[in-house]
Amino acid sequence: MLGELVLFHPLLVPIFLVAAGLALAFNGRRLVPLALGLAALGIGYLYGSSALAALGAGPGVLKWGPPVIALLFLVIAIFLYRAAFFLAGALLGFFAAKIFFPFCSVPVLIAVTVGTGALVYFFRNFVFSVLTALLGASLASSGTVNLLAWAGIAAGTTAYWGIALLVASFGLANQ
Repeated sequence: MLGELVLFHPLLVPIFLVAAGLALAFNGRRLVPLALGLAALGIGYLYGSSALAALGAGPGVLKWGPPVIALLFLVIAIFLYRAAFFLAGALLGFFAAKIFFPFCSVPVLIAVTVGTGALVYFFRNFVFSVLTALLGASLASSGTVNLLAWAGIAAGTTAYWGIALLVASFGLANQ
């Protein structure tokens, strides 16, 4: 699909990559939860109405059901977003404890698992800032290299990584 868009308009995709990459690198920690919430609302509303219509719901349910389903999806998305960080940390802690301390007792294993889950949960903003800065820098540098190529300026791998490092550094400092 990306190739089809580039064939459609050779400047549109690189410009979009640069804009989206810079937005993600500099504001990703704040944009991703917002985008997740908006997507949950939209999906809940659109597919909720379709599901209710397919179930043969009456006009009253079709009127008020989709907004209720959209809000339910938003609550579920927010919960899963937060729970995913805790679970990821807990799983990493569990496996690290089993690898480095294979004969530790079950209470110690549970404490390490809960502790690492809590650490990742409480430091999720930092972790997410790093990840979005890196992803945004990758998108922005890819778009910039493509724009330079369109302008007839040869930019190789060194330019790509230089732009990515610059954008990631400033993006992380901004977040």
